[in-house]
Amino acid sequence: MALVRIGFVGAGLMGSGMVRNLAEAGHDVHLHARTPERARDLPATLAGSIVEVMDGADLACSCVTDSPDVREVVAGLLEASSPPPVLVEMSTISPAVARELAGDCAARGVAYLDCPVSGGPAGAAAGTLAIMCGGEAGALTRAIPALDAMGDPERRVHCGPVGLGLVAKLVNNLLVAVISAGTAEALGVAQRAGLDPALAREVIMGASGDSWQLRTHYPKVLAGDHRPGFTTVNLLKDLGHVRDLAGAPLAFGDTARELLERIPPELDYGAVARLLMDLPD
Repeated sequence: MALVRIGFVGAGLMGSGMVRNLAEAGHDVHLHARTPERARDLPATLAGSIVEVMDGADLACSCVTDSPDVREVVAGLLEASSPPPVLVEMSTISPAVARELAGDCAARGVAYLDCPVSGGPAGAAAGTLAIMCGGEAGALTRAIPALDAMGDPERRVHCGPVGLGLVAKLVNNLLVAVISAGTAEALGVAQRAGLDPALAREVIMGASGDSWQLRTHYPKVLAGDHRPGFTTVNLLKDLGHVRDLAGAPLAFGDTARELLERIPPELDYGAVARLLMDLPD
């Protein structure tokens, strides 16, 4: 695997794990973080600006919050005197904005890849993220040394042109919201009918109602642990992008969104179960 200098923007719950894995793979990581305190213990050279972190990099990566943040990343990249040839944009944003920014990057000779991820902070820390890629195949090939360090190659899919990686991620998160709320409703019905919801979960995992949510997320939910892995506010942001994609009301997605809007935004999205079940404090 070729080792490269990587300009990275973002040191949050996801970005910090990505940076550690890139450095562990031997890449020379230069990092810009809005909150430098988060980044002081990361194995990267800290940069004071996006322009500084991008200038002279062989590859750029970014994992920030939403479309305005990615616009800021691209603006900094385009100001660099020697911008990297490829930007791997791993945030979950509007596909339309990604296509617009890809055009801006192309004017400077920079290939834009939308590469949103799934797997949460645990997957980012372990380097096992699923990565959904949109953009040119040649640019994707150049990004593989970095992508292999951050995710599972067998769970990396090239979805097509710029924007389609984001479409895949957004419809995935639509299902995350709907299945999480539906699971809480089902276990809540079982609980009120006298069946221990933990036992109901065990039963369903051996039947046709089984799901990743039930197996992986719901042990934490049933314990009343709503510390954020994926915050409610970020899932609501993604559901807004899904609604824009659909261009019409969503029969299940809008119901899930209405429920999620009733819980504190800083909590993990699994806290939606508090509306439908009796859970420990």
